[in-house]
Amino acid sequence: MGALPENFVEIDGVLVDRRIFTTPFICDVVIQQCRSACCHRGCVVTGGDVERLTPHMDGIVRYLPEAKREFLRREGGNFVGDPERQGTEMLPQETMAMIRFFKSPEDMRCTWVVDDECVFLYPSTQPAPDNSHSVAVNHCAVHSYAMERGMDWQNFKPADCVQYPLCFYQKDGRTVLALQEEPGQAIVPCLNNPIGPPMYRSLEGTIIYLLGERLNEKVQAYGREHFPE
Repeated sequence: MGALPENFVEIDGVLVDRRIFTTPFICDVVIQQCRSACCHRGCVVTGGDVERLTPHMDGIVRYLPEAKREFLRREGGNFVGDPERQGTEMLPQETMAMIRFFKSPEDMRCTWVVDDECVFLYPSTQPAPDNSHSVAVNHCAVHSYAMERGMDWQNFKPADCVQYPLCFYQKDGRTVLALQEEPGQAIVPCLNNPIGPPMYRSLEGTIIYLLGERLNEKVQAYGREHFPE
């Protein structure tokens, strides 16, 4: 198999980015005061995502402000951006993270970006941790729709949304679990504000979603043994 790439460890046959054991991370739009900055470019959507979400669009769009509803009406309800009007700027690692769903990188499409954010974002508020005031946030209409109906949001939302900021892909015959690198990282507070537990713990649900319970158990055990807090 050859030598391990720098900064990776091998766990149960999977190459795992060491940074997930050492990087504090918490996804909390109130604590981070980020207004869902990770959604600034929209997300890559697969054919399966489109088939799954389209029958629910009447319910999903009810969360959106009128301007975005009108935009989607003009597009005939199509939430996938036209590549001739909206490019997709992706780094190689991001492309590898999603290419398993496509024949080639050129097939990849993103949700529409409206007013510098994903078309599915809508403004809302959440209580501050001490309940002393409300904090302005952006929520995802797809996520809200799923949660309020008791649906499994991880299997409902686009895979690109659920895996962020992790990704998994195949390289040289090996499965890789890595931390994404993306052009907008500088404006994503959660990746620049080192608070919370290490990623392997705070993103345990994401690891299970991507690679299953067995691999997650081994990742958790490795973290406890080699990176005790």
